[in-house]
Order: sequence, then C-alpha cells, then structure tokens
Amino acid sequence: MNPMTDHVWKMLDADMHLQTLDPNYAPEGLLEMVAPAPKRVLDLGCFCGGSGRWLKQRFPGCEVVGIEMLDRAAAMAAQVYDQVIVGTFEQVDFAAQGLKPGSFDAIIAADVLEHIYNPWQALQRLKPLLAPNGAIYVSLPNVRNLNVLSALASGQWRYEGAGILDITHIRFFTLAQASEMLSQTGWLIRDGRMNPDPRLIPMFEGKNLDEIKTVSMGKLKLEGLNSMDVVELMAVQFFIRAEVAPIKNEA
Repeated sequence: MNPMTDHVWKMLDADMHLQTLDPNYAPEGLLEMVAPAPKRVLDLGCFCGGSGRWLKQRFPGCEVVGIEMLDRAAAMAAQVYDQVIVGTFEQVDFAAQGLKPGSFDAIIAADVLEHIYNPWQALQRLKPLLAPNGAIYVSLPNVRNLNVLSALASGQWRYEGAGILDITHIRFFTLAQASEMLSQTGWLIRDGRMNPDPRLIPMFEGKNLDEIKTVSMGKLKLEGLNSMDVVELMAVQFFIRAEVAPIKNEA
C-alpha cells in the first residue's frame, strides 16, 4: 500500500505522519525568513525536530522550545530541543510549562494551523508570548493550487497522507483567507513568499507571468488572470512573517 494515496483513511488511528513524512524535514524557505537572530524560539507542532536542528545550526546558542502531540515524534525532537511539551496546542497550560509572556523572539507555526480546529483562537493565544519586536513565522498549504483546482473540476478531492490534501487537515486557505485570518486575529503581515509546486514549474518555466491571462488544465479553464493569480496558482505553500499589530486608539 502506498501510504500517500491508497486507503489513507485506514492510517488515521496511527502515527500516520511518522510513515508519510520525512522526520528530518525543515521548512527552509520559511526558516530563512527568521531575522534578526532569535535568542528563544517556540516551535508549534515541532514533529521530529527538523526545524529546531536547522535553527540551532543557523543561530548557535538559540534556545528552542517545541510543542508536539505525537509521543514518538516528541521524543526525537527532545534529543536536540531545550524543551519539548507533549500534547495538543489546545491542551498546553502556558504558565505551568514556563512559557511566560514576552519570552520568545520568534514563534514557528510551520504547517500546523491547518491541523487545528480553531486556528484563529490559537493565533490570538500566541500573541502575548512574543517579546517586543518578535515575529511569528507561518507556513500554510495553498488550496488554490492549480493541481488541486484541476482535480476538483474533474470531481476529485482525494485526501492523501501528506501535502495540501493531507487527510488530517481541518482548515483550508487561499492566500486571501490566510491573510484575512492573521489580520482578524491582531497580526500585521511584514513579509510573504510563495513556495512553488515542483509539479507545476515545468508548465510555467521560461514564460513571462505578466503575459499569462488564461490557464487550462484538464476540465479547468481560468481566464482574466494577472501575474499574482498565476504565482498563487503555482504555489504549494505560503510563507508569512507577521508581527503583533499595534492597538488602534479609539476616537
């Protein structure tokens, strides 16, 4: 059985991602946005610790705290992290675990908010943990991906063991709705980048994106596109850096 596609629902009661994901994976495109060098980082949904390893190599002396719901993955992350809290984000008592307000320069939320029933509440809850001038770094899968839309136009919404249609995903976002979620929960986006889908790069390689007004794939035909539409259609993920928005004074 291919755990990525074949009867993936049968794996839902197991530690599925330990079979479908690379335990050493780190979202380098997102982590490269981390600046300035942080002293203390919270990694939400740290899995097996790939992000922490990357951060500690890039920023020696950086303290990394992780939160991970899978016992086996948390045990692997604990080999390199300074602290790993085992449990779902919703279950974690910040005060009891020593996660004090203003104590983190950076919060990493890499491919995790889409797994949370209420990511809006999670984003609000994380804000007090940031130190002044700190930032949150978010990666989210792009449901406006051209491959996903083309399959949907053909009547397919096939869950997989990983990727945009990971069967454990609860929420789905376009770039507009990801930006809206952050704005509504009191965050100000400072930087945003797209992670291109390797499966789509050959389709657009060497072309001037400003000149592409129509895209066709299978039963899907999209018209009236601009270059930003095309960039989003090509993306598999969004990488976002955001800071706590200033509180507006009411007149």
